[in-house]
Amino acid sequence: MNVELLVIGAGPAGVSAALWAKALELDVLLLDGAPVPGGQLHAVHFHPQDVPGFEQGDGPALAAAYARQLAAASVPLRTACFAETLEAGEGRTPRVTLAGGEAVEARAVLVASGVRRRRLEVPGEREFENKGVSFSATRDREQLAGRTVAVVGGGDAAFENALLLEQAGSRVTIVVRGVPRARAEFRSRAAAAGITVLPDTRVLAVLGDDRARALRISGPGGERELAAEGFVIKAGVVPNSEWCRGSLACDAEGYVVVDERLATTAPAVWAAGDITRPQPPSIPVAIGQGAQAIAMIRAALRGR
Repeated sequence: MNVELLVIGAGPAGVSAALWAKALELDVLLLDGAPVPGGQLHAVHFHPQDVPGFEQGDGPALAAAYARQLAAASVPLRTACFAETLEAGEGRTPRVTLAGGEAVEARAVLVASGVRRRRLEVPGEREFENKGVSFSATRDREQLAGRTVAVVGGGDAAFENALLLEQAGSRVTIVVRGVPRARAEFRSRAAAAGITVLPDTRVLAVLGDDRARALRISGPGGERELAAEGFVIKAGVVPNSEWCRGSLACDAEGYVVVDERLATTAPAVWAAGDITRPQPPSIPVAIGQGAQAIAMIRAALRGR
């Protein structure tokens, strides 16, 4: 299969890019591994207030709006379609091989495959998911309200979730692998609220029977069990770049390296959105990068 522009990833960056590409009459194909477009929006269980014009609704509602807009614009979209490898380099047309073996060649490729939540990768984590182990205090606030909860992570998201639960009457402990990285405001609010913070503490396993009951942790005082009635994992995110790392330069954590034009180190391949580690990583920034990338790609393909 051959197209002019192949966009990998239907999160905010990819959707923005595909809509712009369609409006500029580029022959575009948008692919995503999930059943529906939206990417990480499906994990945003609150109103994203930084999106202009989106007055109410949560992340999935915004994703549904994206799906409607793509359909209205007649953007070719294939979902549940995983990119497995990218072949690109000097003197060759970029080629993406999909799960199942199908290959798509394109004059230009936009990598917008985003990020996914980081798992602890410890025994019991997957076994007890939705059985005491949660990845969102916003989504599961009702079930966790008034209970003893351990939040794992040291960034803004972990402290925000801990504060949300404390406001719901939960007794919260934050387990941090190193030192807390959350902004000073969140750390101060957590201290004022009486939230316990355990720094330099690693989670070794999630323990339980029919549901999660405790964490086995290792900290300055050695190994012990930390009992709780609920556990929220907020350990950050990792880039979805495994499929393209063989052809593109990435940083030590796997984020795709781009220049000021969002061009990667491979000819005819650009990248946009969270996969590039933008600052700040946000929906508006991803949308803007998607539009910028299409301006660069159109100029490269059409010479204007």
